[in-house]
Amino acid sequence: MAFLAMLAHGQDARATPVGSKETAVEQTKLFPKWLIYAIIALVWWGIFGFLGKVGSDRISPSQMQIFFTLGMVPVALVCAFRLKFRIATEKLGVGYSLLMGIIAALGSLAFFAAMKTGKASLIAPATSLYPALTVILAVVFLKEKLNKVQLVGLFLAFVAIVILSM
Repeated sequence: MAFLAMLAHGQDARATPVGSKETAVEQTKLFPKWLIYAIIALVWWGIFGFLGKVGSDRISPSQMQIFFTLGMVPVALVCAFRLKFRIATEKLGVGYSLLMGIIAALGSLAFFAAMKTGKASLIAPATSLYPALTVILAVVFLKEKLNKVQLVGLFLAFVAIVILSM
């Protein structure tokens, strides 16, 4: 619950000093805080993919999207409650958040449709390459730099998808 509370307050490694009682995940000597959160996300999204398959085998992609969205409401309410309903007013940030929600909904609808018609063992890894697109967009639009090892990793991610789809 502390993890959700920290996220609800919009805290991150820049906003909350390590060792603060408000942090849900402490920075360790082995792993930076961002990596710990990324692993937590990986676990939740891995379960998400599995549930997407077993649910899509039973109801339509449109119904999956409806119930998936309803399932997000309690988490959003906890976040709003923890923020004492002080919602952001910065227009560009709010706009990006809303656009992200629309795009996520469209992506999950396509994911549920794919799960309805295909094998989870192929669909999950294929759709899990979306971070590669994020990396490419960050390099092009945010001018972030990749070193040679990171470029090789990006290339190998695409190679892995080709191998898995054979």
